[in-house]
Amino acid sequence: MTAMAKAFLSTRRRAVERPYLVVALVFIGVILAAAFGANPADAASFDCRKASSADEHAICSNDELSGLDDAMAAGFREARRQAPAVVKPLSRSLLAERRACGADIDCLKMTMTKAVGTYKSIILGEPVDGDRKDKVYYGTRAGMQVSVVSRSGIDTSRAVIQVEHRREDAVAFCRDYVQNVTDKCIQDELAIDLQNKFTGDCKTGRFTTITGQTYVFFGRNTATNAGTMGNDFVLIDPGTNQPLDGSMASGYPVAIDQFKELCPKRVR
Repeated sequence: MTAMAKAFLSTRRRAVERPYLVVALVFIGVILAAAFGANPADAASFDCRKASSADEHAICSNDELSGLDDAMAAGFREARRQAPAVVKPLSRSLLAERRACGADIDCLKMTMTKAVGTYKSIILGEPVDGDRKDKVYYGTRAGMQVSVVSRSGIDTSRAVIQVEHRREDAVAFCRDYVQNVTDKCIQDELAIDLQNKFTGDCKTGRFTTITGQTYVFFGRNTATNAGTMGNDFVLIDPGTNQPLDGSMASGYPVAIDQFKELCPKRVR
């Protein structure tokens, strides 16, 4: 018996002793077999002879993408068996992201690898939170987000958070708010004029948001109706000297969240 065979048998014995490892080993085995033994003519989860969209044609003509597609299919089946209520809407979102890539190979690799990782997390009982990892909202609608690139001077007079409005952020908006991920929706969202950073002076409370508005933080709201109105803190528009009323229309929720990112010690 070869050393590799002995090692595999040893792993199998441990898996039998720890049932949760069985699922992981099977899933990983499927991924490896798909990635290294795929034939682009027949490896995809759909019939390549009936491929119609740009992403399907790209998958059918690329070994690596075809293998990833098989892994996605295997992960979907096992994850759906374990958590059908979660996986059904999630799988639609993941497929929409893949479709939005069209024939872009790099985009397809990224989104399909993300999908495999998402299904793996569900199968292993890990948290699935990739979409909101280090994101900041710039608007009140679902998916109006940007990606944080760097942070500096937090809680000082020169707090700066650099951001990028990435394709994945545009996809999140089209998926979560528009509920239809298309190239036009993505391009329209990416065309929105946003700042590449938001800044604040945590000593004075003056800060500027991602969309370019400037406000002044006045501290905690002591009014008796503060909890009802949703404005636990007072934000002032320096142009009018009027406080934001806490509503979505006023922009308060987004503005206060950005101030919290810049000056967390001021809002404890």
